[in-house]
Amino acid sequence: MEALNGADLPLIDLSLFPSQNVDQNQLESHEFNELRKACQELGFFRVINHGIDSTLIQSVECRIRDMFALPAEIKNRAIFPIFNTGYGPSEVHEVTKDSTPENMCFPWDHLLPNSVEKISAKLWPQGNPAFCEELNAYKTQVRDLSHRILKLLVWSLGVDISSQSASELFEKSYGNLRMNYYDKSTEKEMISKAHTDISCLTILYQDDVGGLQIRTKEGKWMDSKPLPGSFVINIGDILQMWSNGRYRSAEHRVVYGKSNKNRLSMAYFHDFLDEFEIRCPEEMIDQEHPRSYKSVTKGDIVAYYKKVGPNLYTPLHFKLH
Repeated sequence: MEALNGADLPLIDLSLFPSQNVDQNQLESHEFNELRKACQELGFFRVINHGIDSTLIQSVECRIRDMFALPAEIKNRAIFPIFNTGYGPSEVHEVTKDSTPENMCFPWDHLLPNSVEKISAKLWPQGNPAFCEELNAYKTQVRDLSHRILKLLVWSLGVDISSQSASELFEKSYGNLRMNYYDKSTEKEMISKAHTDISCLTILYQDDVGGLQIRTKEGKWMDSKPLPGSFVINIGDILQMWSNGRYRSAEHRVVYGKSNKNRLSMAYFHDFLDEFEIRCPEEMIDQEHPRSYKSVTKGDIVAYYKKVGPNLYTPLHFKLH
């Protein structure tokens, strides 16, 4: 299927949004209308003026590239038996099949306490305190950004941010950081598995190589060109279900062909503890918008995901109608 050329993601300037409670006039502003439209139609948007230190981003990128440049036998020491933790080698298949880039996953502490330090110790037995310090600082800043964006999304849906249903989006949440690395030495084109994210939302940093594609409502693949200094945000399955289908979790993939540069992306997933109940708030349910999804836990979604894999659309399985 051909990709759409010349199209790109809606641009959201976070400096134009309030940081505290909003009133009705603000909710009806151009900025909030554009945010709602992006979440409803595409499920992806790009943010600028996000507040994360650009110097820190550049330094972390350099350190992650150095990490992936380590010999394979050293990186393999960081393979963990825990799901989405530590190192994952690349799997490159024929162009018609799904490929997986090299990756390194740093989960939040409830899955692996001090994950950055423990994974780092596998790679550098003598220690690498600068790597740990900067990566932990980046994790903290991107976590704070995820909370800020999620608050805007909750407000945009007309839900009181102090309500119990909204509060649990923050109280029972955590974040996973995954680095993906595409090696230019590969002789085959890599097309990653088309998928949706089962998390709440994703904050993606990507370098200037490009390759991200999003499937539109019409079923076409849309190219997203990198924009320096920005992050790509996408709605995940959990937020689609929590919003009663108002916001869209879109399929996406990466297409990486021959290049003179390795491709690096860093994805932060805002996620939840297994006991978190995914249930649309009552204030978003009415005759025109009946409840669309079963009330399930994050653990139910993970169990389904592990059973069928990422190629089936998770929200559809839990639909009521």
